[in-house]
Amino acid sequence: MDATETLKTPMQTSGSGAWSQVLRSPLVLGLLVLLGVQTLAALGLSLGGRGALTPAALDTPLLDFDPKSVTAIRIEGGSEGPVTLAKADQGWVLADLADFPADGTKADQLIEKLAGLKRPLPIATSPEAQRRHKVADEGYERRVLLESGDKPVATLILGDSPGFRRTFARPAGEAVVYDLELPLFEASNRRDDWLARDNLRLAQETIERVGSGDWTLVKDDGNWRLEGSDQAPDAAAVTGLLSRLANLGYRGILGSEDKPEYSQSAPMLEIALGLAGGTERQYRISQAQGSQDLVLKVSDRPWYYKLSELDLEGLKDLSRDNLLGAKPAEAEAVPSEEGAAPVDAETGVPSDSGSQSEGAVEPATESPSAPSGEPVRDLDPAARAESAPEPAPPVEEPPAPSQPQ
Repeated sequence: MDATETLKTPMQTSGSGAWSQVLRSPLVLGLLVLLGVQTLAALGLSLGGRGALTPAALDTPLLDFDPKSVTAIRIEGGSEGPVTLAKADQGWVLADLADFPADGTKADQLIEKLAGLKRPLPIATSPEAQRRHKVADEGYERRVLLESGDKPVATLILGDSPGFRRTFARPAGEAVVYDLELPLFEASNRRDDWLARDNLRLAQETIERVGSGDWTLVKDDGNWRLEGSDQAPDAAAVTGLLSRLANLGYRGILGSEDKPEYSQSAPMLEIALGLAGGTERQYRISQAQGSQDLVLKVSDRPWYYKLSELDLEGLKDLSRDNLLGAKPAEAEAVPSEEGAAPVDAETGVPSDSGSQSEGAVEPATESPSAPSGEPVRDLDPAARAESAPEPAPPVEEPPAPSQPQ
């Protein structure tokens, strides 16, 4: 057996035992220790001054606060911010929109979502990466600040989105950038996105009187009547009207200050409601200057509401006749008699007869050859052709003499 075979024999015969000896060699152990130190150092730097990162630090709360202690949410960023939501006695309100009621469910959901965020592995720590992902202190998409009383309890900076329903984020005061499952729209900086949408809703059965212009509907013993009319109003028209009023919607809130451009001094529509218990409510609707928006002022609310034409569908052009079930005119022109030219419904003047339709019967005309002065109806060309006398047969002429070839 040569020397080479002698060297191979221990590895072949001992199997895993030989590899164990290699792994326990001082050189390999030293390299493994160095790799572990470098890994811990890199993870420790990712905390941005928070100290060494231990395995237990992963999957811990990203923001350390008590959700029940939050009394205010401030969202900054973008051209429409900031938005300030405050918890009042009656619930969440928009503090910078004259305390208009906010959607409390959305506010609570945002707080719970932020409280439930866990620390994933960081993706970056450098200032360049913060700017690139738009989570830097001076360049971000959103900055969400939670307060308890007058004290900030948590701040999260949100940036670009790496994918569907995900956002780059960084807790304020840290250098670490994370990829979080938090869609940016849940931290919207638009006030209209936080509005409560039921501020004008009424229980339909509480409406007992509706009036506008020259008509007033009154409910007596559960039945509706139109004042000044012996005719009962159309049931479908009344039901539609009450439904629109009870569920009146709006596109936004303009604030609580009247402005000249709202044109409230020249309303296009006014509606008065009488409600159960003797309370009343008046709606004044005007066309905003230089805009397609409509402005609504409600007598028992301090705010001015922004409406669209769709919000007033079924209300804007409602009339006394509509409530009685009248239908609009079906045609502008009606025929004066069968076969005659159409007559304009408004003026009573026949329309232009120079463009009579093909096949129409022309009016009767007098003929000097008619007996007893009776008018003879001038038939159409086809009828004239059938009634005309047959022409005399043509006179045959002798054939012309043949010409010599």
